[in-house]
Amino acid sequence: MDNIYISSLAFLGSTPENMIREAKENEFAIEFSSGMLYRDDMEELYFRADIKKILHNYFPAPKIPFVLNLASKDQNIRERSIKHCIQGLRMSKKSGATFFSAHAGFCIDPNPADLGNLLVINEYFDSEYHKSIFLESVREILKVANQLETDFLIENNVISSFNLTNEGANPLLCCDSNSIGWLLEEVSDKRFGLLLDTAHLKVSSETLNLDLNQELDRISKYIRALHHSDNDGKSDTNLPITENYWFLQYMKQYVSVSHVLEVKRLTVQEIKSQIELLKLWMLKN
Repeated sequence: MDNIYISSLAFLGSTPENMIREAKENEFAIEFSSGMLYRDDMEELYFRADIKKILHNYFPAPKIPFVLNLASKDQNIRERSIKHCIQGLRMSKKSGATFFSAHAGFCIDPNPADLGNLLVINEYFDSEYHKSIFLESVREILKVANQLETDFLIENNVISSFNLTNEGANPLLCCDSNSIGWLLEEVSDKRFGLLLDTAHLKVSSETLNLDLNQELDRISKYIRALHHSDNDGKSDTNLPITENYWFLQYMKQYVSVSHVLEVKRLTVQEIKSQIELLKLWMLKN
């Protein structure tokens, strides 16, 4: 099976050159993703890497940091986000990757340092307004995706209880099946689909008091790729998967899509063990 990728998060603390060397030595396919710091030669390094590869979301990181937000009311942030995704599509096409993926939009504009932590929400937001901006952004990107014949995928956001407002409002789009289904039905395009982060869905379902398995069933038809990691259901911590990983029972239904192991800081042997676990459940009767 050559459709399993390892996120660059597995190599946090290492250099890109070392990641590429280990990937080549062990025949790992790599997802170049967020967490890789800006370098003026990063795009060149990506193309030069003689390995199977895809790129995701905030890669390559820009010189001036920002939070990629396709639903931002700040025109500059929105335009930078669209431009970044189009760059990702062009790089994907050039490198032989079949898709580029990015996170769903936000109704607020957090600082880069706030991502994954407590978000500062200091103003009222209109979810419907941000949804309309998000739709416009996605459609603009899809014009290029169709020209390039390269898919554009949106990853579901994760909402932890500490990031709901005092009134219980969710500042993030596409955390649950209703919001995900809304997006995929509104944007009916053969080049558009869902990158399901299973860990995000686990936390969001816990936060919003939803049945995790029912949530998966409602969005299964949109899934084109998967991110795999685990957590305690409270926050997204990118822990390794084990035999208790909730999604293993569904693996055989998604044999043909791309799978990305998105676990932080793994040794080569740990990566191999995680890959074997995914493969085992793909083939299980």
